[in-house]
Amino acid sequence: MAEYIESSSLHGVATAPVSRRERKKGRTRADIYNAAMNLFLRRGFDSVTIEDICDSADVARATFFLHFPAKEALLIEYGERANDELAAAIGQYRGSATAAMRMALKMLAERAVRHPDVVRLVMREVLARPRLFTEHDERTADLINLLAGVIRRGQKSGEFRRRTEPTVAALTACAAFFALIYTWVRHDGKIDIEAAVAETLDIILNGLNEKKSKRGQSPALIRRTSS
Repeated sequence: MAEYIESSSLHGVATAPVSRRERKKGRTRADIYNAAMNLFLRRGFDSVTIEDICDSADVARATFFLHFPAKEALLIEYGERANDELAAAIGQYRGSATAAMRMALKMLAERAVRHPDVVRLVMREVLARPRLFTEHDERTADLINLLAGVIRRGQKSGEFRRRTEPTVAALTACAAFFALIYTWVRHDGKIDIEAAVAETLDIILNGLNEKKSKRGQSPALIRRTSS
């Protein structure tokens, strides 16, 4: 199994310059996170202690708690990092709102494909822990807010109909995305998740009405790859 590595991700990504101290904090947080994920993937979440993580990341126990309140918080970090990256990408994107929606879900799908073992681990452990599931919902709310902002921009530009509530539309997109990710995990990654996400978004944007379809055809939603 290849080593899992993610670069530092400073929360609340902004365009303003980041201080050396903040960059160092981001690197330390990333070191702890990467060390933990590699241990979880090799040994299982329950078999890894905070001391194991600190030894692997070469940090003191007190340093660990400066960044994470508990071992379980590391499972939520994947979603926080994904949201940070997406917020930065949306903030810099200058295309249409429709294109921004496609870019956002494509970006999330590609991230899952890059880190399938971590996604499976996080989903399995979060679903088994009700308290963590609540925290996962909070990260999902952040994602909904990001997409709702894109939808509001599309309503102002005339791309999207204005009578639709942006939060409900964003919730629909997120629910469909996470349902696909769950199916992808359940089938051990043997699904073309990027194609499925693209088609799902096409349905959300254009509906099931044939006259509104921009593609003129509807390929199978789920394409299984060869085992």
